[in-house]
Amino acid sequence: MTKFSPSESALEGFRITRERPGTILVWSLVYFVGIMVIAMIMLSALGPDFIKFVQKGGLESGDASAYGAMLQKHKFSFLLVIVISIALMSVLMGGIYRLALRPSEKGLAHLRLGADELRLTIVNLALFTVGLLFLVLTYTVTAVAGPLGVLVSLALAVGMIWAGVRLLLATPMTFAEHRIAIVDSWRLTKGHFWSLFGMTILAIIFYVMVWLLFSIISAATVALAGGQEAIANPANLAPLAIVAFVATLIVQLLLPILQVVMIYSPLAEAYRELTGAPRG
Repeated sequence: MTKFSPSESALEGFRITRERPGTILVWSLVYFVGIMVIAMIMLSALGPDFIKFVQKGGLESGDASAYGAMLQKHKFSFLLVIVISIALMSVLMGGIYRLALRPSEKGLAHLRLGADELRLTIVNLALFTVGLLFLVLTYTVTAVAGPLGVLVSLALAVGMIWAGVRLLLATPMTFAEHRIAIVDSWRLTKGHFWSLFGMTILAIIFYVMVWLLFSIISAATVALAGGQEAIANPANLAPLAIVAFVATLIVQLLLPILQVVMIYSPLAEAYRELTGAPRG
């Protein structure tokens, strides 16, 4: 049985970040622009009802019935936003996999819009749908079956984790082999559950470490500038407050894309090691 190193694969995000900081910055800007476009589409598609819902604290309320009513009323708009969001993530994922597996292929910082990205979007939509069905089923069982439902829900959660790990390499395999490879990735991960699970946990821990480091640096910079009040008004900033404002903005731009890089790039390395595929 082919083996791979979970720790080495989990470090792939650090390698890419260290070797390609300019690429990471471009991805951050692309992600930011994409999120702004999605936000405008959401506001335009959902209309004034959604704006009122947000202004009244609907997003923070945790009211499942309010969420359900809003979703039911604007289900097609929400579906559109979900598809566009997954497509944006698939484009970024394609850039990560291209840099990790086929670095000779160029583009805008290795980002492209093509058949690879379309296939990744289809696979991600399929995985998202399966995960959503698992969550709905778990919530329904817990709500209906009482104490026994909690045990059943825990069993379902364990099953979801197991299935998720077994399907972990569906996206890099789909990208690398130019075809939808959900079933084949299930076969590829057979016998590697614990290694892949450990790799995922390590990748998450590494990202949390990066998040803590960035957060500490950002907080220290803001504190030196005089606190949040000192940077609250960008039009009237002291020199040190300008530095703190810029540092905070950079951190907010970088952290989301660093999360994507550090979580998904290990998948490409795991695929490469398990299949013996060459880099490049």
